[in-house]
Amino acid sequence: MATLLSGTSRYLAAEHQQHLRQATRVAILMAPRLGDTLLMMTMAQNLAINGRNVTVFGDYVYQLRAWFPDIDVRPSLPESEAAQALSEYDCVAQMHVGWPYALHNYARRYFYYDAHVVITGRGFVKLNQIRDYCIDQLGLKNSEVGNGLVPLNGLRHRQYARRVAVHPSSSSEQRCWAASHFVELGLRLKRAGYDPVYILAGHERGQWRCLEENGLAVFQSESLSDVAKFIHECGWFIGNESGIGHLASNLGIPTLTVTGRPTRTRAWRPGWAPSHIVYPAYIPGGRWRDLLWRRWLRPGQVLTAFRRLMIQYERQASGQR
Repeated sequence: MATLLSGTSRYLAAEHQQHLRQATRVAILMAPRLGDTLLMMTMAQNLAINGRNVTVFGDYVYQLRAWFPDIDVRPSLPESEAAQALSEYDCVAQMHVGWPYALHNYARRYFYYDAHVVITGRGFVKLNQIRDYCIDQLGLKNSEVGNGLVPLNGLRHRQYARRVAVHPSSSSEQRCWAASHFVELGLRLKRAGYDPVYILAGHERGQWRCLEENGLAVFQSESLSDVAKFIHECGWFIGNESGIGHLASNLGIPTLTVTGRPTRTRAWRPGWAPSHIVYPAYIPGGRWRDLLWRRWLRPGQVLTAFRRLMIQYERQASGQR
């Protein structure tokens, strides 16, 4: 069951929740983050399969629109156009309060998901929390964790079973494991008979020359759909806490996330396919955590966690417990 907020905000939260429960035509504005977008697509999908007419605005999902054939997907809505464009909807929703912008300036009825639930904490996974909220609070009884993503024709899921997609970057440096450790991880994976391939955006390639200098392969494309095609045919995914990790999981690829913030990462970890997180045995508090975890987590620990993930996935695939 979704964990609800308590206190003085509950009355207004209930009113806004009722707006979404009663709406027939719903617009959902996505935050400019890939992971948040994929998670919020679960709410969009659950509204749609329960009979609502849903339109989604967001640049990341628009790049993946061919993968979401049953949802009306449009580019991000500029704030200057919001008042006119949103006037035709019964309710406008987004995950975060005021991000991409405050809805109350442009919509009579609006809904911020994060105003109704605990954002980060122990005991829940964000994806499951969204599904449970749809069932328990919005009355969408047919809700699921699926978000409507459908693989494109011609792709073979996990065709390259020993290819490991590795994503070494993230939205902030504090979330990124040390570059030297990513290099060592790739070399160890190669020695073990795996084929690690590093996923980078074009503007990131210069700062990751260390990969190719050590004979490690790089996949680069400015097309998010091409990245999705590539990951869909990989056997595994290892990376920092990032939207690409959520995309891999959404594509059914088992994922391993390296992190220095285990409480947050447990809650926000990819949830569509088997996933593990790995972090240092000891993490200091405060600003030292972000400075030190990146080197304190060793490649050997990550490989051990990767083997555990493989065992779990293979047992599940064969029907074992």
